[in-house]
Amino acid sequence: MKKIILILITALLTTSCIDNKEPEGLGISVKSLGTRSGFSLKECHKKSCVNSRKELTDEKQFIEPIKVVATKEIAYEKIMKIILKEKDLNVVNSTENYIRAKQTLYGKLITDVEFFFTNKKTIYMRAEMRGVPYDLGNSRRLLENIRFKFHQNDY
Repeated sequence: MKKIILILITALLTTSCIDNKEPEGLGISVKSLGTRSGFSLKECHKKSCVNSRKELTDEKQFIEPIKVVATKEIAYEKIMKIILKEKDLNVVNSTENYIRAKQTLYGKLITDVEFFFTNKKTIYMRAEMRGVPYDLGNSRRLLENIRFKFHQNDY
């Protein structure tokens, strides 16, 4: 019984110290992408982040972008429906080429999720958990789950 209480107290203290302030620089901006520049999502600097732009992240934080067979508009609509169907995901901002949502787990852990739609039939993705050095793979699992639902037309 003492071990369970100790674990609960440790979990409460750990989650109460999480800094949930909104990160700066989210959204689309002009980045240097190798030998040229173009619009892209923010690069990853933390271990709790994954990004689908190879030029903006290291190998461990890289996640494959979603390849689109249909039009950009249909892909946008599918991603938006998937996000709106999920209970713990909420859309924060959206434009015709960009969707930003946030996932809230256990009332404290927030993951910022971004999607950038290009004309090259590609959806670039980025996810980062706020205030924690490691997210134990949550950001990657979240994006892989959305990718799976996208390809399975589960929306």
